[in-house]
Formats: sequence, C-alpha cells, structure tokens
Amino acid sequence: MEFGREENGFAASQTRIRRLQFGCLLAMLLIEMAFFLLEDRASGLAYLLSERYLTLPAMAFLGASLCLGLPRRNRWHLYAGIAMVALFFLNQILHQVLESEAKQVGTFVCAYALCFPFAAATQDAQRQKGLKWMACLFVGVGTLLTAYAALLLGGVLPGYLQDYVYWDGARFYAMGHPNICATLLMIGMAFSVGFALQSRRLWAKAGLGVLALAQFAALSLTNGRTTIILTCLLLGGIAFCVLRGRGWKRFLPALLAAAVVMAAAFGMSRAVYGWNQARLTGQRAGALAVPGITAKADDIQPEEALVSEQYQGTLANDLKTLNGRTWIWKTAGWGLGDNPRIKYIGTEYVEMVLSRYGPLPVYHTHNSWLEALYRMGLPGFGAALVITVLAVWSAAVVLWRNTDLWKSCIALLSLCLLGCAMLEPYLFVVDVSYYYLDFLFLMCLGYLCLWRVEKAA
Repeated sequence: MEFGREENGFAASQTRIRRLQFGCLLAMLLIEMAFFLLEDRASGLAYLLSERYLTLPAMAFLGASLCLGLPRRNRWHLYAGIAMVALFFLNQILHQVLESEAKQVGTFVCAYALCFPFAAATQDAQRQKGLKWMACLFVGVGTLLTAYAALLLGGVLPGYLQDYVYWDGARFYAMGHPNICATLLMIGMAFSVGFALQSRRLWAKAGLGVLALAQFAALSLTNGRTTIILTCLLLGGIAFCVLRGRGWKRFLPALLAAAVVMAAAFGMSRAVYGWNQARLTGQRAGALAVPGITAKADDIQPEEALVSEQYQGTLANDLKTLNGRTWIWKTAGWGLGDNPRIKYIGTEYVEMVLSRYGPLPVYHTHNSWLEALYRMGLPGFGAALVITVLAVWSAAVVLWRNTDLWKSCIALLSLCLLGCAMLEPYLFVVDVSYYYLDFLFLMCLGYLCLWRVEKAA
C-alpha cells in the first residue's frame, strides 16, 4: 500500500511539473503575442516585456526541468542551453566591465533555457503539443499580416495602422521592415501547409490551403526576394516529400514535380508583385491618393514613384552585391581588423563600428554568423557554427529517413530560416528585434534533434 501511495504521489508530482513547463511556454507565447499585436513599439512596452520579463518563465521552466528525471539522451539539451546562457552572462559581464551597455537578457535566456530544451525536457517529441502551440501563433501572425495587406489593397486601412502598415515604394511594409514581414509570412504559410497535410478533414485542408495561398500572395507583395526564393524552395521540397511517399522509386518524378512547383510559385510571385506595382504606378500617374504613400503625386515622376525607401534594386542587377550586403560584409571585416578585441569578447556597439566606414548608418552586419561574432566574439561564433551543423544534420536526417509530412515541413522550414539568416541577423544572438525567429528556430531544432534519433515513421 505504501509503495502504491508513493508511486501515485510521484506520478502526481510529475504531472504538476509538466503543467508548470507548459504554463511557462504559454506565458512566453502570450508575451510574443503582445509584441506582434502592439504596432506602436516605440512606446517600449513590447520591448520591455520581451527584454526583461521573458527571463521569468525561462527560469521557472529550467528549474522545473531540472527536478525531473530525464532520460540520459535528453539531458544534453538542458546542459547545452545552460552552457549558452552561462556564455552569454560571461560575455555581458565583460561588456559591463568595459563600460558598455548590457541588454537583451530576457530574450537570450528564454531562447536557450526554454525554447531549445523544451522538446527534450517535456518529452514532447511524439505529441508535439508545444511546437503546435507556437505554430498556431505564427499562423495567426501570418493571417494578421495577410489581413493588413488586404486592407491596404482595398484602401480601407484604419488610421491607427497607417504609420506602421503602408507601401514602401511598391513593397508591403509591416512589422518594421518588408523583409521581416516576408519571413513571418513564409513561416505562417509553412505551418498552414503542414497543418493541412496533417489534417484528416477535407474542409480543414481546403481552408488551410486557401490561407496558405493568401499568405503567399501577401509575401509576394513584400518583394523580399531572398525569402520568396526560399519559400519557393520550401514549396518544392514539400511537393517532393508528398510525391516521394514511402519509397524512392518515384524519386525522379517527384524531383521533376518539385521543380515545376518552384517555377510556378516564383512566376506567380513575380506576377502578383508586378500587378501591384503597375496598379500603384497608374494611381501615381493619375495623381490619385494611394493609402500608405505620403508624398504628393506632383512631387515625383511616375517612373520614380515606386523607388523603395530601402533603395532596393532589381533581382538581376543586385545579384552580385545582394543589395549592398557584400559591401557591409567587407566593412565588417575592416571593423574586425581595426578592433581586434571584438574577436574575443564582442561588442554592444555594432552600429558604431560599422558606420565608420561609409556615409550611411549600418545597424547590423546583415548576416547571423557575423553578427554572432560581433556580439559575442569567437566563442559566440563557434556556438553559432555548432548550432548550424546540428540543424542541417538533423533536418537532413529527418528528410531522408522520415515520411511524416509534418516533420518534413518543420525540417524544410528550419533550413529556410538558416537561408534567411545568411542575409539578416535573425538567429543565434537573439536580438530583441527578431527574437521570435530565434525562439521558433531553436524550438524546431530541439524537436528535430529528437526526431533524428527515432526510427523512420
């Protein structure tokens, strides 16, 4: 009897800890939701919640996870997360000693103490409850951005949104930059397709399919070329996984179909953006009011009317420079040469270092690995490389061995996020402006690591 009571008590304790772990994830998601919904981030409320208070659910989750008796193969996720947090605090202490400003504590701690070890600490690899909660949030964000695009196209955007959602040239601008908006729409679309493939109800498949198409159309309006190309690759990869099935006999037909899907998606994207560009040019030429564009039609020629504020060129003429990023990477190299201390401990003042070499301010290195080097020195850069290898390896194994289409979508999305990270500082250092991308990537990585060692489904 005593043994039975002890066993029941242990089971009840485990259940309470599990509830606390998922409660911590829910608290994190609610703070993320506030960030997405609060368009006026200049007030500082969304940043304050993200920077400071995300530490609380992260520490509670870490404490609860350490109380559990985890299998040995799952413990390394927790230990790796703790090691990254320790590296971060050591780095911040060094920055403070040198009279630099320490910041973004909450987002970094939450990323590595909660998001990355979540799947292992909760043993959620099979149910994937936590991952689906986060996926639902990003589907909601993608839907919200698509609604913004529809309101902008219809000329009925509410006044309180017009300073945050508008046409930047002919690019759909929201969430602080067209490229960020494009990445969020890619994520929402990927999860929409994943849920559609997993659903058994025809109406749900149809609804999610329509939502995915709408998000892709809104993504096309951003003209985020890198993200659009990666999204086309993602769609082609999903098509390949669907048609390949459980064997490799259909490898070549599936590969051909994937190429057709990618080409069709890219053509559709160009057509949607070209149509909107022609529509806006026509309105400017006719001196009609265009919601979101504040310049007077008389002050600008029609052929110049849609030059983006971001000075974005065409895909053809900017392929060599990647819209000026190669020059930024060169300046980053010069900055490291002139400031060798950065290589060892990093700096909080990336903008000040990079902006010395050109007439315009450069806010970051436009590359996640370079940004990790600038923010945390060689230790941070080495950690970013390890995470990259782990993500590519895990995603490749899951895609090769597994036929679960939901898992394939997660693997493909993780690789696409790495592709985006080549041109933007989205990953590894958990900047407060992009922390939600880091959270998603690291949570997906945690699940991929567990799926990698499973038997093929």
